[in-house]
Amino acid sequence: MKGQRLPAKDHVVRYVPFSRLRRDENDNVLGVLGLAFKLRDQEPYLSATWLEYFPGGRAEQVKAAVWAIRASELRPGGKSGFAIGNVGAILRVCADRKHKIRIVHEPEDDNKAHVAVRRMPRDDADLLEILAAETWAELVLNRDIEPGQQAATDKPAT
Repeated sequence: MKGQRLPAKDHVVRYVPFSRLRRDENDNVLGVLGLAFKLRDQEPYLSATWLEYFPGGRAEQVKAAVWAIRASELRPGGKSGFAIGNVGAILRVCADRKHKIRIVHEPEDDNKAHVAVRRMPRDDADLLEILAAETWAELVLNRDIEPGQQAATDKPAT
């Protein structure tokens, strides 16, 4: 339902362009940079996709979330990735640094599983690095998810 807060046990997926992936000197991807979670000046919230919105097991949900992101206006590049984070862990880390964020379901026409991470601080670089290293640290590369498309249903799979 639009506007509902996501359960702490659920997960969100954030698109990460290649330029915001942590890489070694040979361009092998090692993880995500904190910059992947930095709001741009014009952004009122951080966009993500609700993993458990989609039916099936974990692999099917990840694939469906990536397909939903690919179907949006975003158009992820071939070397990009997708960071997966636990809602409860993200909330806890932010609260530990005195930031009271909200993670809410805000479906869009091209991504019914769209989530807004609201009240993200704009000036806490240390928080962004902690999110990248500890709470949003699971990474799936775009190239590892097969091409395809799945229309998101109007209701989450609960």
